[in-house]
Amino acid sequence: MEKIQVTIFGDSYPLRVEDRESTEQAAFEVDEIMQQFAGKAPDLEVKKFAVLAAIHFAEKKNELATRLSSMEKKIAQLNLFLEQNSL
Repeated sequence: MEKIQVTIFGDSYPLRVEDRESTEQAAFEVDEIMQQFAGKAPDLEVKKFAVLAAIHFAEKKNELATRLSSMEKKIAQLNLFLEQNSL
């Protein structure tokens, strides 16, 4: 594990991570979405930006999970087709 420091919405967070690049990219994306929300509603509390960012990323995760499940079903169907029609 590696110790790193990330900054999100002006606050610095010391973290222990296994994949520095991945965590830094994730922190950048969280900061970016919080900045976008702040630009649209500058009077909200920081905590609300964090909650909105969490909801945003949870929605993206759910969307990707649904797409992955659909692809896995299609792959299973293709595998079954290939097994049934192999010479």
